[in-house]
Amino acid sequence: MHFLFATILFTGILAFSDGAGANPWEEVERPSSQVSASIGTYTNGCLSGAEEMSLRGEGFQLVRTGRGRRFAHPATVAFLVDFSRSVARNDLGRLQIGDMSMARGGPFQYGHRSHQTGLDIDIWYSQDSRAAKRPLTAWERDNISAIPLADERDHRLIEKNWDERVPQILRLASEDERVERIFVHPTIKRKLCSIAGSDNEWLRKVRPWWGHNYHFHVRLACPDGEKYCKPQQPVRNDPCGKDLDWWFSEEFYAMLSGTAPQPEKPKPKPMPQQCEQVLDAP
Repeated sequence: MHFLFATILFTGILAFSDGAGANPWEEVERPSSQVSASIGTYTNGCLSGAEEMSLRGEGFQLVRTGRGRRFAHPATVAFLVDFSRSVARNDLGRLQIGDMSMARGGPFQYGHRSHQTGLDIDIWYSQDSRAAKRPLTAWERDNISAIPLADERDHRLIEKNWDERVPQILRLASEDERVERIFVHPTIKRKLCSIAGSDNEWLRKVRPWWGHNYHFHVRLACPDGEKYCKPQQPVRNDPCGKDLDWWFSEEFYAMLSGTAPQPEKPKPKPMPQQCEQVLDAP
């Protein structure tokens, strides 16, 4: 498992990091006219019949919309509407929702290795005071800055930036049966475990992972009845046990500092056959 962690770290989260030509998935700006479906895996797939997320609604405001990454499976949009409404009605503010997927899913030129099937969402920990009062302008949406809760360099929590609403928001997401995993910075996971104490079962889905110090990443399970969507195995680890401890071990810090041996870059896998049809569809 730790070799896999290292592979992800050293190969990065870029789908086209070798710069080999244009990425056709980024050139298509509209969803396909096909039936909605998540196809393949979260890191190697595509999305037909995507839905575009509204810029703003009860409990949410989209940010960085100029990237063209505000598309998702309709089930994801429904989840976000429900989740954001719960956040608002529990007096937890207005979520700032960042990258989702592109119009037809698929791999990004930069920034993500996942987010390919319309089932992944990035949500910022921070909430801009302007967005609580009014819709953000197009310029504000694309130039707003997220506030980090952890320092990636020395792997510590930035206490002055901690928001007491974060554990409650994450718990609302984790206890939704549609959610498969939530990725956060390891230091943030450790903070959540210290707050939760023995009441930590909800933290099972909250996974420590590289980065994620500015935002948490919600991953939904494959929608019911979608035969081409490839699910992940359910999380069965101790919510706050050895799996979390590894992220503060000598082995991890060697990887973080770059003194550990670099693993081989994995060979790219072909995309599912159905994705060619998605890319070419009207």
